Amino acid sequence: MKILQVGPNSVHVSSFVSALKTDQNSLFLLSEEPFELEEITHNYVVSFRTFNPVKIVQNISRIKNILLEINPEVVHIHQVNRLAYFVSKVANQLNIRVVTTAWGSDVLLIPKKNALYHFLVKETLKKSAVVTADSKDMIEAMNAILPSDKYTLLQYGIDPIKSVVKEKIIYSNRLHEPLYRINKIIDYFNDFSKMYPEWKLVIAGSGSETEQLKNKVRSLQLDSKISFVGWQKKDENRNWYARASIYVSLPKSDGTSVSVLEAMSAGCLPVVSNLPVSHEWIVSGQNGIIETQHLNPLIEALELNREDCTERNERLILEKATRKASILQFEKIYLSSGF
Repeated sequence: MKILQVGPNSVHVSSFVSALKTDQNSLFLLSEEPFELEEITHNYVVSFRTFNPVKIVQNISRIKNILLEINPEVVHIHQVNRLAYFVSKVANQLNIRVVTTAWGSDVLLIPKKNALYHFLVKETLKKSAVVTADSKDMIEAMNAILPSDKYTLLQYGIDPIKSVVKEKIIYSNRLHEPLYRINKIIDYFNDFSKMYPEWKLVIAGSGSETEQLKNKVRSLQLDSKISFVGWQKKDENRNWYARASIYVSLPKSDGTSVSVLEAMSAGCLPVVSNLPVSHEWIVSGQNGIIETQHLNPLIEALELNREDCTERNERLILEKATRKASILQFEKIYLSSGF
């Protein structure tokens, strides 16, 4: 089967594509910036990060030529954004089936910004034969935008991580953008460290706030206890999960986070935001901590029964979130005669 994957240069997209690759599948990739993936036949780059109408028209023509050249049986779009809108529009014109996977903020927050974003998201959903999402609140949000029975609850899936001897490390690896509140994690750790001075906070990733966050750490004189390790390759990232005792992720909005699931599989005590999706995976005080307004969740995490928490989370991941099971479900959707 020839499949065109469409999405941002992200570890989630690359991991999904790598898992999907078989002798039976020919995979092509369309993104707004170059990828380096051995599993794909070709990476096409088309960017809609422009307001130039001439450039937009040229890019639409480019997408049409790409689709005609590949002639895929299915186009799978990852993340509902401007590129998704134009790809789904052209694919519909060429009678090519479209599967879309929403990521979280693209349907939870972006459509609320203005009428244009709402239109782009609604039209992409309309032009997709099937739309997958990894949380119930995302499906509710999409139904509010465009009521439909095409929405399917389906995880991206993860490859479980085997833990090693746990160290006194708290790990964070979300993007350094306002959405992910790394600033708040540092505040929590500042108070936590006064009670537990032997612990370290490891902050992976990067973003527009990286330098600001580093300056904050210096001003708090936490340089010796907080490390910025930058963008981590897959094996490096998995190693931090394996070693860390606590994993923290506190975004303002999110779907089911692959990073949180990976951390749970590795035996980390998960500390997460008080979002609807968090309650789909975490019972606070039993298999993790959900942030509240008045308590430091990092301190609360140390009160968990680690053995019981680890056992619950490993079982939960095996039942609901392995990549092998998810890929089989996506392949069934690709082959479905219902669209």
